[in-house]
This record gives sequence, C-alpha cells and structure tokens, in this order.
Amino acid sequence: MKNNLKKCAQNNIRQGKRIAAKNMINTIHIAALLIAALLFLTACFDLFLPQPPTVEDIPDYETEVQEQDPQPTLRTHTPEAAFLNDGVLRLAMRHPLTLNPLLNEDGTVAKILRLIFEPLVIFDHSLRPTHHLANMELASDFSSATLTIRSDAIWSDGMPVTSDDLIFSVGVLRQAPDTVIYKRNIENIARIDRIDSKTAVVIFYQASMTAGYALNFPIIPEHYYRGHNNPASARNMAPLGNGTFLFESISPMLSMTLARSPYTFRHGATIDEIEVLFIPDERGRLYAFDQGVVDTIRLPFSEWVKHHSVKPVHHEEFPAMYFEFVGFNFQREIFQDLGFRQGIAYTFNADEAMSAVYSHQAVRAVSPIHPFSWMHDNTAAGPINDLARAATLLTATYTPEPLEILVNAEHIERAHIAQRLATNLEIAGQEAIVVILPFDEYYERLQAGDFDLFLGGMQLDFEPDFAFMFQGGPLFGVDPVMEGLLTNLNAASTESAYLQAVSMLQQGFTQRLPIISLGFRHSAVLTATRVTQGRPPATDHIFAFVNEWVID
Repeated sequence: MKNNLKKCAQNNIRQGKRIAAKNMINTIHIAALLIAALLFLTACFDLFLPQPPTVEDIPDYETEVQEQDPQPTLRTHTPEAAFLNDGVLRLAMRHPLTLNPLLNEDGTVAKILRLIFEPLVIFDHSLRPTHHLANMELASDFSSATLTIRSDAIWSDGMPVTSDDLIFSVGVLRQAPDTVIYKRNIENIARIDRIDSKTAVVIFYQASMTAGYALNFPIIPEHYYRGHNNPASARNMAPLGNGTFLFESISPMLSMTLARSPYTFRHGATIDEIEVLFIPDERGRLYAFDQGVVDTIRLPFSEWVKHHSVKPVHHEEFPAMYFEFVGFNFQREIFQDLGFRQGIAYTFNADEAMSAVYSHQAVRAVSPIHPFSWMHDNTAAGPINDLARAATLLTATYTPEPLEILVNAEHIERAHIAQRLATNLEIAGQEAIVVILPFDEYYERLQAGDFDLFLGGMQLDFEPDFAFMFQGGPLFGVDPVMEGLLTNLNAASTESAYLQAVSMLQQGFTQRLPIISLGFRHSAVLTATRVTQGRPPATDHIFAFVNEWVID
C-alpha cells in the first residue's frame, strides 16, 4: 500500500511539473510572438546571393537563420531546472500548414519532419551521398541508380517500407506545387522501374556522376497517404513515418508532440518525447532559447559568438555550405581584364584575412568546392600575396577613380575583410574605398550595377552547379574558358574523368578569377546545458543524431 501511495504521489508531482511547464511555455510562447512582431519591424537582412534570378538572404531548406543587424535581446531567462526537468526535449518551428514532408513548403518544418521521415540517402563526412533508407548503386554510365530499401525499414504502423512507396512518393512530388521543399529533387528523374517489393531502378534524364545527390529526400507510405491530396487534411496533419520519432499529437497554434519510435531501424533514442513549439520568427525562437523554453537552436558561428554571453550553453560546430567571396562588376571594362583582376587578387592575403576575421569559424577555400568535399583538389592554390606583382598588373590598367568595395552593414566580418582589401590596394597604388550600406540599398546598387567590387556570400548546394556564375550580368561575367571547363565536367562519363574535370574547374577558378574565393563559414547547434549532443550534427541535417542526444 505504501509503495502504491508513493508511486501515485510521484506521478502526481511529475504531472504537476508538466502542467506548470506547459503553462510557462504558453506564457513565453505569447511573449516570443510579441517580440518577434516587434523585431520584424526593424529587421535588416544580410546578403545571400543564391542562383539567379533572385538574390535573397540565406537559405535553402537546410539553412534557416538570417544574419541580421543585432537587436536588443532580453538577457533574463528562466533556468531550465526550475520547470523543465521532465526529460522532454523542446524544439521550435513555424506553425505548419501541412505535416506531409512532400507537400511542405517551410524550411523549419522540414527539419522537424526529418525526425519522423528518413531520407533515401544521406551525405557522409566527405559530403558524398551514401546509403541510408535505401542502398544506392549508380550504373557505370551514371544513367540510373538501383535503390534497394533496407529490410528492417518499417512504417510506424508496423507495415514494411517498399519500392511501391518510393514510386508513389515521386508521383506525389510530380503533382506538387513548385514551391514544395523537395520538388527540385525529382527534376532529373525520368521514370522509376519496379524490380520487386524492395528494389527499384531510378532512370535519370541526364546521366551524371552527381545524380545521386538528388535522392536525399524522404518517402511516404502509399497505403496511408493515397487519395489524401489536400495538404491540410486530417491525415496530412497526422504524419505516419519511419524515423527515430513518431507523431503523437498536435495542439493547433501551439505545439506538436513526438514520441520515441519502436519501429526505427536506427539506434534507439534515449529521449522519450519531443515537444515542438510553434514560433513564427527566428528572433522569437532565439528569444525562446535564451529563456530556456526551447532546448536548441542553429546559428551561423559568427552569430553564435554574438549571443554566447546570454547564458551557458553546450554547442557543436559543423561545416556548412555558406560560401564567402569577393565579386567584380563585369559590366565595367576594367574588370573584364584578367590582368587587372589578378592584380587585385595579388594585393590580398585571403588566408590571413579569413584567419584573422573568422578565426576557427570558417575554412579557407580557393574555389566554391568545399575543402572537406571528396571533390576537393588539394593542389589548387589561389594567387599569393605579392604587392610588387600586384602594383605592376594594376598599373597596366590604372583607373584614377577610387574603386568602391560594396558591403552590407549587417555583416561585420565582410566589412573587416573589405577594409583589409582596400588598404592593400592603396599600398599597391590603386585607390579604394569601402562603402557600407544597409541591405536594401546594397542590394539595389548590386542589381543596378552601381559598384566596382563587393563582398558577398551564397548558400551552395551539396551538388556542384556553377552554371549561374557564367551567364553574364554585373555580378558574374561571361568566360568561354570557364564555360568549357563546366561543359567538360557535365560530360564526364566515368568517376576518374569527373574527378579530373572537377580538378580542372577548381584550377580555373584560381587562374581565371571569376570571383576571389574566400572560404566557407561554419555553423553551430546550440543546446541548453541539460542537453548533450555527443558529436557534431550532420552537415545536411542538424537533428540527424538526435537519437544519441541525452538530457541530464
């Protein structure tokens, strides 16, 4: 009897703590919404130059954080131990319009849905696609890929994952709007031939060594989703997946609850429950993290440094695809002169600048191929810092007008690098000034071609695709040599031929200088001190190893 009473009392205490935590969350959730609304009125956006025709601030679906002008942050916070000692991991995303991963258009929602749905392939430490939900075997001519669903892959209703689910999922994506997250992943899929219940052959429109990159998308069970085409239908708001966690419940406009799945083929999670709070704005999510209401947030490393003093945190950094560079205005005749571009490059010690400004928060790169990638050529080297040679080259195409180096005010690191470049240009005999503008003005001048050089960045895909850099316009010039190297890369029919072609492309970036490559910035996942990640996140999925996370 005493034991039963003791258990009952413990359960009541635990339930009381959960109710108190829920009330606390509701209160701070509302506060976060108000803060987010205020910050929205004053936010400034950082530059991100993705592939034309649009230029926007960060990101594809794997990159959500916008680097903005620092805003006042409330420094007070409620200690997690005071109300969140129930072993529940708390994350955040925007309010979902659907929980079907193939119909979803929101990047924050896509990250959370990766906890419920496993992708066909993932990327390894060298940023190369490798098997996950399915084993992938590329044909020798890269025209197709044979996918074999792993035998222990099971949906959370106990049904096996099959090749029919794969075929059905591609069909769903074909019919989905162009704005859904994974629409681009199936653009190169011509058809899928079913071999048996576990095996299918994916036929590509264009044979390519990198065709497998696009298979990094989840699939859904045909028996559950067939006939449910409305993204907001009851079934599409109650997902049935095959991931480490399964959907348990949703509280409209407030949160969603996930539970540890017994059906996952991965190592079982130590965390029993995840609560996902619906917070519409990145600043609101950062505020909630600072208050201890949300357990984790992803930030570019430089942004993490700004917020590091808010409270003690755990963190794990990892390489990201944020590429930084110096660009030229190719509509101006002087920048069409390779010698003049080389002169600018010789004035600049990019190695020293990246080390001094970013410290360990970035990795130096001489081309848009990540140094950690299996494609990276270690022999490719950019121009060395040689002021005498720079002066000779710049004098041959001297311009009496100062060169204007454009930088957006919201990115302090780029401003520091621009100032170093301007100083060295002055030493080499070419006047230069740094023009720092709010993003809107900066963006307007870039679009109008009203600049000489600019500091910028872009979120690159894992699959290298640099065709947009050679289509003309003020930001990127037309270079037949680089276009030829890109054509050779796309035409490579063997792995050895591809590696040779991608090596030549990297050499081309260092010699032809369509841009001056700087490097890739790192990112970090911050967690409350009660949460231990154990190892760095995967580059393509920050919650890839959440099954190994531990709540103290």
